[in-house]
Amino acid sequence: MPGAWGCGAEPVHVDATPVRFGTPVPGELLARLTWRNRRGRTRRLKRVVDGRLENSVSLQGFYRLTPESAAEPTKVTAGAVSSR
Repeated sequence: MPGAWGCGAEPVHVDATPVRFGTPVPGELLARLTWRNRRGRTRRLKRVVDGRLENSVSLQGFYRLTPESAAEPTKVTAGAVSSR
């Protein structure tokens, strides 16, 4: 049977804050965020010019924010989260 159920996988739902694309992110925050891959290599976003992300290629891949950087977007979005 093709599909997720044919291979033993099941969909997982996580109750979380919905993603909103209308919240502006300060440019200096983009330059500070640090990302880590599975091998432990860290990096920052490339092509941030005058607080603007000029090319989204550096967002592609499997990276997670480092614990230090993960707290920073929370500060920005705290006021933008609406109740359900």
